[in-house]
This record gives sequence, structure tokens and C-alpha cells, in this order.
Amino acid sequence: MINFRFHVVSLIAIFLALALGVVIGAGVIDRGVVDTLNNRLDRVVDKSNRIQGENDTLSARNDQLQGFVGDVQPFAVSGRLLGDDVGVVAVRGVDGDRVSALTTAAQQADATATGTLWLENKWALPDDNSVKALQDALGVTTKNKTSLRAAGYQQLAQRLGAPDARAAGEQDLLVVLEQAGFLGYDAVGNSSITDFPGRGAGIVLVVGNGAAVDPSLVTVPAAKALHAADVPLVVASVWKEVSDGPERAAAVQPIRDSELATTVSTVDDLDLVEGPTTAVLALSDLFLIPPVVGHYGYGPQVKPLPDPTPAASVTS
Repeated sequence: MINFRFHVVSLIAIFLALALGVVIGAGVIDRGVVDTLNNRLDRVVDKSNRIQGENDTLSARNDQLQGFVGDVQPFAVSGRLLGDDVGVVAVRGVDGDRVSALTTAAQQADATATGTLWLENKWALPDDNSVKALQDALGVTTKNKTSLRAAGYQQLAQRLGAPDARAAGEQDLLVVLEQAGFLGYDAVGNSSITDFPGRGAGIVLVVGNGAAVDPSLVTVPAAKALHAADVPLVVASVWKEVSDGPERAAAVQPIRDSELATTVSTVDDLDLVEGPTTAVLALSDLFLIPPVVGHYGYGPQVKPLPDPTPAASVTS
């Protein structure tokens, strides 16, 4: 008669059989399948090591090329801005080393570069105090932030385009905006903010997604104002790669997609070693007669560098 003890014995027998099957099966796998898997794993490791070695070689070669590009810069730009004044205007928060590299490239091109004018984070107009400060500095009553900021860029552009135009006894707008916290200044040599940017200067406006003021609040409105003031202008972007961040050319693309594309040149690779060279060559093309406007870097539908200057071209 089948009873509970029979069921217990049957279950024990089943589990013993399963355990025995696992042991026997493991012995078979060790001799066959495991050897195959180990061989495949060895091949994967060898391939990974080979790829790593190739990557190391390519990385070393890339470093050499980067060094070469930097070393050749003085020869590429020499004399391209001879006798010209250049003003660098940068938004606070972009990589300062890249801004300094741009100034160095301008000097290597034989330009006079008095310093760097920094647009401070107050241009974002984050609060009522900053709005009031800009109103007072400009002498306007506009409360709309977009309109107020545009008025600021307009007055700033007029000052940069005609540094000697102010009336006798009138305080320099750059000094007023500096005292109000909207501008900073890094001098080259013994220059002061009142010397910036020099008569008839070309401007390189440096923006970027790492700046304290978003490019959407600077790039187009500032470029419009500087263009209206007849200032030769290159807008250059220092791109900062961040997770889910903008594409490389995003900071200057609004210019490329607008009417400004025919009058304002853009560079989207100032963060790279070749960027300062490209920006200087682009600016020098704007001093040609007639000016040559271009868009350079690695964004969509642009060229890495300006074309060589035609021999027949003359500069102002």
C-alpha cells in the first residue's frame, strides 16, 4: 500500500538522480564545451589587446599631429593681420586658456591685441537688481529683459566700432559697464579698458555652451549689433562636451541659419588646437577688399579652414 514514506523515498530518489546527472554532465562539459569556451575567450582577449594597442598607437599619432598643428600656427598666420587691431570679446565661463590662445594667435599674425573684454554673467539679467544696474548704465528705462539686453549690445557695439566717438568729458561706456559688473578686462601689456579694442578693430566674439551666459542670449543679438556698427566680426565657439549637451556647432548655428551668415564669419572649433588659427584666418579675410565671409570647423556644411588668400587681394 502506497503511504507517505513511499512518497518521501521517491522524492529523494529523484533528487539523487538529478544530482548524479549534474555531476556526470559537468564532467562531460569540462572535457569538451569548456575547452571550446576557453579558446574563444582567449581569442577575444587577444583581439581586445590588439585593438587596445592600435588605439594607443593612434592616440600617440594624434598627439603628434596636434603638436604639429600648434607648432605650425605662427607660420600659417604670420603677417595676416599686419597693422590691424583685434579685440577679443568673450563670455565669462568659456575656457580661458582657449581665449588666451586666440590672443596669442592674433599677435602671431602681427595684429595689435590690447586685451580681452569679458561679458560677465550679469548679462543674463538674473534678477531685478541686474536689470536696474543695466538700465542705469545705459541710461534707459526699458524693463523687458530681451529688449534691455539688446540695447546694451547696441551701445557696446557702437563703442567698440567707434572708440573715439564719445563727447568731451563723457565717461567711457566700457568703464561704466565694468563698474556696474557687466564687463571685465584682461589687459595685454600696459593697456587699460579704455584702450580697447583699437581704432578700426576687428572683433572675435567667443561664446560657448560652458559660458555663464547662454549662447542664445549672446550670439545673435550681439552679432546683429556689431554688424550694424560695421565691425568686422568672427563669432567663435568653445564647445564643451557634456552628457545630453548641444552639438558642436550649436552656439554659432543660429548665425549660419540667418541673414547674418552673409556678413558674419563663424568658427565652431576654438576648443581644438586648430581653432585659434582658423579664427585668425577668418578675421583676416574680413579685412580683404571685398571682405570674404566664411563658416569653418566641423559643423554641418562648413569647411575646416578658409581658402588661401588670392594673390590679387588687397587689405585695408
